[in-house]
Formats: sequence, structure tokens, C-alpha cells
Amino acid sequence: MEEDTTKTERSGKKPKKRAPRDPAGRRQAIIDAAANLIAREGSSKITNRRVAEEAGVPLGSTTQYFKSIDELRREGLAEVARRIEHEYDEAFRVTEQGIQNATALADFINEYLSDQQRVHADAALYAAAIEDPEVEDITRSAFESFLRRCAPFMDEQRAKILCAFMEGAIINSCFMGVPYDRETIQKAVSLILKDAEVSS
Repeated sequence: MEEDTTKTERSGKKPKKRAPRDPAGRRQAIIDAAANLIAREGSSKITNRRVAEEAGVPLGSTTQYFKSIDELRREGLAEVARRIEHEYDEAFRVTEQGIQNATALADFINEYLSDQQRVHADAALYAAAIEDPEVEDITRSAFESFLRRCAPFMDEQRAKILCAFMEGAIINSCFMGVPYDRETIQKAVSLILKDAEVSS
């Protein structure tokens, strides 16, 4: 040990400090990487190697923190769902600040649908839910959360119609490559919210 220290001193190099262990941080980095890949390419493209490369961690880290590729895939999809909910939070926050009308909501939907990566992430979540009951639970929870966020601004029936419109617009945007035009979105939202009582 003394000899190693002497060699280090002679070379003029400072000994490297070992980075602090952060299991929770590394696990979240892997989940974030999986979510990013899903958003770009869909959940079927998830592999341990690709996620590790995206996260910038050793390949063994993915199997250390996740029992199987299916578990990692589900965690990535759950992160996608959390990101979607965060986007909706931002939209309703704007509405709560006083812009309580169809125009504001239509502007948000138009902006949301214009982001192809975000749209593909939504579609990947829907597609995975069809085949995986655990992912279906994630989407059901996200749907219920959406209804709760809508509650101050519209009744549950209108909220369900709005959600159905959003889902259809997302799928259409994936197939067509472009979102509905703003006027169509504005008209749809106006019809859904027509005569709805909006709380102040």
C-alpha cells in the first residue's frame, strides 16, 4: 500500500475518489432510460443492453435492479404514464390560473399533439396495455387520475368524452404523422365543454 502511494505521489496524479453509491439514483436512471426508449421507439424495442447504453450504466446493472426485461419494461411504461400525468397537471394548472375556456384547453391539446415523441409514448402505453394486464392497471390508474383532474371544470361524462377524443387524436397523429388542425381541435373541445359549468 505504501509503495502504491509513493508511485502515485511520484506521478503527480491525485488518487481517484470513488463515486458514492446511489442505488436508488441508478435504478431511476435505468427507468428513465427505458421510458426514453419507449417514447422514441416503442416498448417492443426494450432490451437490457439498449437500456444500459441509454442510461450510461454497466449492462449488469439492469439485471441487478430488475428481475426480468418485462419488469423493466413495465417500470419504463409506468414512468411514461407519470410523465403524461405531469403534462396534464401543467394544463390544468394553467386553467386554474384563470384561463378557464375551450380556447386554452384546445391550445394545450394542439401543443401536446404536435410533439411526436410524446404522442408515440402515449400510443406505446395504450398498445402495451392491450397485451399486459399489469400495464392495463397503469393505464386505468392514469385514466382515473385524468377524470379527477377534470372534476373542477366539467362533469364526469364530459371528462370521459374529452379523454376519448384525446386518445383518438393521439392514434390518428401516429398514423398520419401530423396532429388534427387547430380549428378541428378547437371545435371538438367547444362542443364537449358547451354549456358546462366551470368553477371559478
